[in-house]
Amino acid sequence: MAKKPSQDATPAPLALEADLRIGAAPALRDTLLTALNAGAAIQLDGSAVAQVDAAALQVLAAFSRDARAASVPVAWVGASDTLRRNVTVLGLHALIELPAQAGVN
Repeated sequence: MAKKPSQDATPAPLALEADLRIGAAPALRDTLLTALNAGAAIQLDGSAVAQVDAAALQVLAAFSRDARAASVPVAWVGASDTLRRNVTVLGLHALIELPAQAGVN
């Protein structure tokens, strides 16, 4: 007999794609909205992100804003240097809630 997944089980982190440029923004938005609509805590893993632009960062910022408004906790479990650098350049740490890492400019 198959075991039912527990409602209390922590879901696997949502892994962001390696290419988060403007062409990926609509799919990123849909993925994040689906996760947000589930109403459970969300973990994001951006460790594979190799390319990111302002369009994808805008999607992440809007998602973070909406998650806060819905009282859905969001935590980052990984972030590539590229993702961190671009968030820093645009000054979006507070909005996207990506924890700053020492030594990343």
